[in-house]
Amino acid sequence: MTSLDHPLTSVVIPCYNAARFLPDAIDSALRQTYPAIEIIVVNDGSTDDTAAVAQKYDSVRYVEQRNQGAAVARNAGLRECRGDYVVFLDADDRLLPHAVATGIEWLDRHQDWAFVTGHVEVIRQDGTVFVPSQSHRGGNTYIALLRSNYIWTPGAVIYRRSVFDTVGGYDPSAGGSADYDLNIRIARRFAIGCHHQVILQYRRHGSNMSADCGYMLQSAVKVRRSQRRYVPRDKEAEEAWKTGMGFVQDRYGGRLVEQVKADLRVAGRRRRALRGMLRLLKYYPAGAIQVVSAGLTRVLIPRR
Repeated sequence: MTSLDHPLTSVVIPCYNAARFLPDAIDSALRQTYPAIEIIVVNDGSTDDTAAVAQKYDSVRYVEQRNQGAAVARNAGLRECRGDYVVFLDADDRLLPHAVATGIEWLDRHQDWAFVTGHVEVIRQDGTVFVPSQSHRGGNTYIALLRSNYIWTPGAVIYRRSVFDTVGGYDPSAGGSADYDLNIRIARRFAIGCHHQVILQYRRHGSNMSADCGYMLQSAVKVRRSQRRYVPRDKEAEEAWKTGMGFVQDRYGGRLVEQVKADLRVAGRRRRALRGMLRLLKYYPAGAIQVVSAGLTRVLIPRR
């Protein structure tokens, strides 16, 4: 079979100062066993060699914008797409060779699915690889996503292009949880699924967005609060929503509590501590109480 026998799949790669990883991401898209692939790199205002790296590939479509964040960059790539299917691959991740073929095979089997996701393996900073525990539950997938964001990263998902005509693209105001926001908006209205195969290598390094616990707490809580209005008449959904909210507050809020406590002990970091406290008050009040109970906040009150 030739590429003419296959619907086109668009691989969108947003990139911000990740030129050192970008060749791996592009090459992983080029090595797909599925023959009908287009690759679009969106340079989100990088100050490194992203442009030079991307433009070395004749087969890559290159788009440039001022720095506006990953969500805006993905939307820019989406507008450029000509494919029936779309994958949003982060510039520091790598698709395994069968990723697209596997996703399309499962979407062909399940014509009602708006997207299908799979599992990932993690590349540690020392280069070693491991497959973490991943739970993709069946049943009501919207409720499952309310309970837990089990989709690790955008590149683990292949979407039908047509679903964006209904739900729109990424919401930039969702910040670091824009991928979760998109997926749960889709899951609320459409069937989705998982094929449970490892299809992507997720690279863990010091500049991952998830390392900023305050930013992630804010974005994760805001997105989950936006779903609250859809669950009050469904006890199972409401319990799932509470579980999911508690999880992200414990995960990111717990880390922010420890960061604020540490910052309060260092005179030069008290401004950051104050910013952290304000985020806790707004998005994890129980965490703010923990800091106050530790007796450290007196350093934020000017002496008279």
